Amino acid sequence: MNFLNLGLLAGALAFVVPLAIHLLFRSRYRSMDWGAMFLLQDVVTKNRRRMQWHQWILLALRCAIPILLALAMARPLLSSARALPGSEPLSLILCVDDSRSMQAAGRHDRVLKAANGLIENLSRGDEVIILRTSQLAAPFQRSAPRDALAGLSEVRFGGPPSDYTSALATCMDACKEASHPNRRIVICGDFQSNSLTSGNRWIDSVEDAQVRLDRMTPTPRVDLLNVSQSDDVLDNLVVESLQSNAPAVLIDRAVTFTAKVRNDSDRPISRLTGRWIHDGQTVQTTNIDIEPRSTSSISFTHMPDSAGDHTLAFAVEHSDAIAADNRRRLGLHVSPQIRVWLVDGDPSSEPLKSETDFLRLALSPFAFASVNENSRASENPRSDLVSSRVFTGSRWTTELRQAMNTDRRPDVIVFANVKQAGSRSDTDDELIDQFLGQNGRIVFFDGDQVDAESWNDVSWLPAKLDRLITASDVQSVIESEDTVSADEQENLGFTIEPPRGRQSVWGSLQDAGDGIWEEVRVGRYRRLVMDGSSDDPTTVLLRTSDQAAIAIRRSSVIQFAIGCDSEWSTLPLRSVFLPMMQQLILDLVSNQESMNVIAGQPMLVPKTALSWIVTSPDESTSTLEAKPDSEPDNVASEHKSNVFSNTHSVGIYRFRADEAAPPNDSESKTDSAEILLRVAEIPASESDLRPLESSQIETFANRLQARLFNTPEDLIEATSTDRFGQEIWRPVMFLVLMVLITELLWQQFAGRPKSAATVWKIPFASAGSRP
Repeated sequence: MNFLNLGLLAGALAFVVPLAIHLLFRSRYRSMDWGAMFLLQDVVTKNRRRMQWHQWILLALRCAIPILLALAMARPLLSSARALPGSEPLSLILCVDDSRSMQAAGRHDRVLKAANGLIENLSRGDEVIILRTSQLAAPFQRSAPRDALAGLSEVRFGGPPSDYTSALATCMDACKEASHPNRRIVICGDFQSNSLTSGNRWIDSVEDAQVRLDRMTPTPRVDLLNVSQSDDVLDNLVVESLQSNAPAVLIDRAVTFTAKVRNDSDRPISRLTGRWIHDGQTVQTTNIDIEPRSTSSISFTHMPDSAGDHTLAFAVEHSDAIAADNRRRLGLHVSPQIRVWLVDGDPSSEPLKSETDFLRLALSPFAFASVNENSRASENPRSDLVSSRVFTGSRWTTELRQAMNTDRRPDVIVFANVKQAGSRSDTDDELIDQFLGQNGRIVFFDGDQVDAESWNDVSWLPAKLDRLITASDVQSVIESEDTVSADEQENLGFTIEPPRGRQSVWGSLQDAGDGIWEEVRVGRYRRLVMDGSSDDPTTVLLRTSDQAAIAIRRSSVIQFAIGCDSEWSTLPLRSVFLPMMQQLILDLVSNQESMNVIAGQPMLVPKTALSWIVTSPDESTSTLEAKPDSEPDNVASEHKSNVFSNTHSVGIYRFRADEAAPPNDSESKTDSAEILLRVAEIPASESDLRPLESSQIETFANRLQARLFNTPEDLIEATSTDRFGQEIWRPVMFLVLMVLITELLWQQFAGRPKSAATVWKIPFASAGSRP
């Protein structure tokens, strides 16, 4: 038996008080003989013996009262065979689900109640490691119980969806970092439908976790708390998505934004007020009607009048289970004309004979078609979405160095049939790396002048250049140097497989159907060998009919296996070429993906300043220092940008160039007024308040041999019992009450002496029976 308050057992010494009173104040009398005393001798003897027993029992009851009371106040425990000794230190690994769904129906209050109760039952020698599902990659922090309570009060519930299999793996890693051999893992959450991976793949992860637990000595005990079990059906409204119909947003060009609002309740919602908010100011309001369990779309057309980073939000005014998901934000960058530099590796003075003529026509049709030599682009600066500029030779490197940190810097550089990246490979590679690090984009077209070995040494190219693939019928024409008519060309070469919406970049081309691709013939292409060493995935944008990749993309670089003239394919001659290249460039320069991240994911900031002052959504500030350019060559250019990782809060992050920071060099001057915006949001799936199936939760617990609790009280009581044993102070207090009552009744009734008539009844009967 153990005691939680061992010092209070000293109160049992209070039993000496009734004992001393009994010994000091017991009755004292003198014997006096008188004449008829012999007649009462039997009565006195019997009463004396009975009164002694009465006094001793009364004394025992009175001494038992303080002893039992002290025993109850010491809180005795009956320890079981599996209970951990309470005197041995314990490492508590407490994993808290801090996702946004925990805001519903007071779930976070129940988790905090359970966590506080668990920590308060710990002793000074114990330690606590608190994990949050939104920050599983954070370093482990071991703390004393008192410090853990303070840290628990700082937990904010508004993070992205939680993954309990990843949380479990992190808990086991924390067990290895624990200071004490006795460890306990407690995972508290709401077990939402998205907390486990789809399908049954999570079962394998749980079984692997159980194997790891069994290898630990002693084996840590795992407890699960499901705080959503007692919830009723919850009604919720969520702004599901907010997106634009154009990949890039340009000045003075109308763009339409669409917001989707989902009603997860069983009742209709009418006359719901929605607000469009641009840069913090409400610009339009609308009324929305949504049927039960359905989605409504709301559109808003906006024409930006200033360049730079802006934010757009859509919010609805409604009281439901989660108020935070009634607003969704979108970061967008408004650009003037997109600046594209075309590096021509095979220039010609004849019309449509240069390598970039078809490409320039596709990107800037109005400027290319102008025949008035006196017309200037400034007179109609936005007639084209793209403004192109052609370079030959290596002059583009000199121009790029001068324009790198100015507003003349290009958005995209296109290498068309260029023999090699530059005349000075080392300095040119550094220049391109710097260009890519400042959100630059590159498009590479193959050709006859390309030196494959030189380009294969470039680290940022998505694939290695292999041998040329030529159709047999086209090869015979090339060898014989015969000319091929337009009709004959239709039946030569490979065809292009219609993408059919498999890639979002071609979304705007789907309305035209597959016929626009069927006219294209590829007579020759370069076999591309994908480079799998990069962390960024490589996406195939276009394939030939024999499934060969002819257009691929990795991060900010697109590589074509064909040329951009009519020698290798008929693509530049077909109607699909112009909308395809326009759409490709717009999608390439669009940085909405980098401006909008899921809370907890890193934000990328270009290296246009040595230091950035970051203002978080809670108005706290921090400093982001630029890292030195010491990364290896095989690191993707996107990873060479400044990375800001503290993005756990939802909202708008503002990055302002630090005026106190010195520039990189004399030519690198950053506009001190430049402010970059980034937005962190939570996926709409986190607002789906459907819990996991009970069978899934039970399987999750059973595979871990873990106990599952539905209330904080049950968890706290069970963990306390496991470690210290079963408390029995309540039965002891009940026994104290019974002893008090027994003492009172015994004193009132049991101590009465028998009457003389009762005592003399037998003697008189005996006397009457004499003859």
